[in-house]
Amino acid sequence: MFFAKLKQKEIRIRKPLVIMFALAVLVSAYQYFLVTKISQAFPPELAKFFAVGAYIGIIGSFIGMFAVWLILALIMHGLSAFFNDNGSFRRTFEFVGYGFLPSLVGSAITVPMSLYYISQAEIPKISLTQLQQNPDVVKSIMLSIIVTSQNNFTPQTTTSR
Repeated sequence: MFFAKLKQKEIRIRKPLVIMFALAVLVSAYQYFLVTKISQAFPPELAKFFAVGAYIGIIGSFIGMFAVWLILALIMHGLSAFFNDNGSFRRTFEFVGYGFLPSLVGSAITVPMSLYYISQAEIPKISLTQLQQNPDVVKSIMLSIIVTSQNNFTPQTTTSR
């Protein structure tokens, strides 16, 4: 019903652009926060590399969301052309942008919750000598962060005796 009514109106990219912008901001913020939290485990010499990676991740995540929008619109438009539809690419681009609204709603709920629980995680420190002696220590640290954040999402039940 929504798209049937929208199909009769003039093509407007502004609202789907706002949806994609908000989603890109949420995804980028999550990416940045996660990388900076993980960087706390490493010595300051190595943490600098994580800071650079966090900024690259922000830019990549932000641009990536718009790239995904474009690629999905191209695929959808190509499929519609394959089935002999003659609609405009701008209309397809607009409709695909609206298709990200459920992702935005879901991310608006899960990203703040994830950020809260990740901020509560205690990150053990890794020394340079530990890294040199056993590179697998990074794997165990990452797993402990994941397990901690998953345990925080699991509802706690109490039993009374």
